[in-house]
Amino acid sequence: MRRDALLVLALLLVSCDAQQPPVGQKRQVVQRPNLLFITTDDQRFDMLGILHPFLETPNIDRLASEGVRFENAFVTTPICAASRASLLTGLVERTHQSTFGTPPLAVRFTDGSYPVLLREAGYRTGFVGKFGVDTEPGAVDKMFDTYVPF
Repeated sequence: MRRDALLVLALLLVSCDAQQPPVGQKRQVVQRPNLLFITTDDQRFDMLGILHPFLETPNIDRLASEGVRFENAFVTTPICAASRASLLTGLVERTHQSTFGTPPLAVRFTDGSYPVLLREAGYRTGFVGKFGVDTEPGAVDKMFDTYVPF
């Protein structure tokens, strides 16, 4: 329950951080999609109510029915940290070499990560939850405007 409350609070804080234009200037409206990227640990793609006859996950089901689902996905390295590094960078573990007992994920990989690219495109980025990727100093600050790990 406490974890859920922290998640809701963090998402609320991220969503309330809208920048206002200076007095006398009109806000320029930019039409671009909102992106919400949700990952879970150790969960098969069909373990949601939308794809399973016995499970009830109404909130995730609504998001899944209105968004994009990966129904034929796999990992090249079934280790949480290595998989997360692959999701961030788009690279396989053999290339980014980030897994248990290895040095932090190199800046040359985090600088090309999707959060950095989104920030460069003008998006505000945030992360809430289990990060689990050891990065070089400053990498998280480059990737996320708001970072709330737990």
